[in-house]
Amino acid sequence: MKNVGEFEQRNDEFDKRFNRDLIIQSCVKNEKPLIFDIGAHHGQSIKYLEGIFKSPVIYSFEPNPESFKILSKNSSKNNKIFNFAFSNVAGESYFFQNKISHTNSLYEVNIDSQDSIRAQELSSIVSKEINTRINVDTFTLDRFFKDYSINFVDLMKVDTQGAEELVLEGGAGSLDKIKAIILEVSFFDYYVHKTSFMDIEKYLLPAGFELFSILDISQNPMNGRTDWAEVLYVRK
Repeated sequence: MKNVGEFEQRNDEFDKRFNRDLIIQSCVKNEKPLIFDIGAHHGQSIKYLEGIFKSPVIYSFEPNPESFKILSKNSSKNNKIFNFAFSNVAGESYFFQNKISHTNSLYEVNIDSQDSIRAQELSSIVSKEINTRINVDTFTLDRFFKDYSINFVDLMKVDTQGAEELVLEGGAGSLDKIKAIILEVSFFDYYVHKTSFMDIEKYLLPAGFELFSILDISQNPMNGRTDWAEVLYVRK
C-alpha cells in the first residue's frame, strides 16, 4: 500500500542500479549465448539482443509469411531463421493475420472484447482488418530440440500473442535444457484465449524455474486493469 513500508525507497535504489538489459544479462551470464527468439516478427528482438550480448547466436522463428520476408532482410550472420510456429502439436494449424501485424496469432482476435481500447470497432472491421485465416506449419519445441540436436539454450524469448502456453506445452520435455525464459502473460480478453500465471507455471515450476523479474507491464488506459506482463523466469 502507498506510504506503507519502504518500497518506494527500495524502488528508487533499484532504478539507480538496474535496468532491463542488466537484469537479463545477470541471468544469462554468457556473452555468446544461444538464444531462441520465438515470435520474431520483423526482427526487432535480433537488434535488441545483439545490443546487449557480445556475440549471440539467435534462432528466430516467425510463422507469418509476410513478416518472415521482412525478418529475412533484417537477419544477421549469427542469425538462423525459421518460417513456422511453435505449438503443442507438430503439423499444420490455422493462423490469424491482422492489419496490425505484431498482433498476428494462433488465436483469433476476440470481437466481443471488453478490454480492447478498440473494442467498439472490432465487430465492424473484422472482415478487412483482423482474423484473416491462413495455414502455417507448426513444430513442437521438443521435436525441434531433438531434430536439430539442441543441448542447451541460454535464453528463450516467447512473444506469441496469447499462445505462449502452447509453446511451453509442446516443449515440456525440453525445458530443463533452457537457462532463462522471457515471455508475455496475457491477462486481457483481446484474443479468444487469455492466460494466467497458473497456465504457464504448471510447465515452468516442475522444470525448476522460478519467477525472477517482471520486466514490463502494459496497463489498460480504458478500464484500469493490467493487460499483459513480460516476465523473466530462471531455472534454479
